[in-house]
Amino acid sequence: MLVLDDEIQITELLEMALSEYGCDVCTVSKISEFQNKQAEQAFDIYIIDLGLPDGNGLSLIQELSQNPACGVIIVSGRGADTDRIVGLEIGADDYITKPFKLRELVARVHAVLRRTQRHRVVQQDVAHATTDSTADTTSTIQFDDYRLDLGARLLFAPHGGEIELTTAEFNLLAALLNRRGQVLTRDQLMNAIKGRDWESYDRAVDSLVSRLRSKIPAPSRRSHYIRTVHGVGYAFSLPSNDRVRDHEG
Repeated sequence: MLVLDDEIQITELLEMALSEYGCDVCTVSKISEFQNKQAEQAFDIYIIDLGLPDGNGLSLIQELSQNPACGVIIVSGRGADTDRIVGLEIGADDYITKPFKLRELVARVHAVLRRTQRHRVVQQDVAHATTDSTADTTSTIQFDDYRLDLGARLLFAPHGGEIELTTAEFNLLAALLNRRGQVLTRDQLMNAIKGRDWESYDRAVDSLVSRLRSKIPAPSRRSHYIRTVHGVGYAFSLPSNDRVRDHEG
């Protein structure tokens, strides 16, 4: 585990508490030190503060989120909803506000470890499955004239240009398209974003859906591709005369 925080009291507290629960903890106070440690070895979990003397931890979190085999927890004194939402949207597994209870932090660390361990098992199963020449994988999904390339993780507009999506936006759209027509709860969508099986943060999902709607405008005949089901969640839907096409590769 690698902890990045410029408050010595916090790093000492985390190292002491997590070590008692069998975690091997390394602590640093600057982004430059963090990057050096990360270059030396891989870690199972990264605990990162946002306000640091040599930059903002958000850029690190966004980079780490590209690897779902590792866990990322934000520990910050910023407790505003907007900070929590942004942190979760860019790929953090959890967001803990200072001051915090040590037992709660340890419990959340263990929850993230369970998620990453399950991911490794799934990836191993996928790797074994792909050795079977009969295995089929869907590489692209097309709706109206939009095209979602699952392999390259890119979304293309009707005119052919790329629509930039964050990791969380892409995962959410892929989850909705793969189960189009079905209503997915916020818990299910939060789990799809990065395998979270703990308490979901509803406003993060709502914010992602809002951003997807602005980036993927539906034709004038309808309001949105992503339909709100009040009190339940969201569903991806098209008029009955439209088709969503899967292209397998």
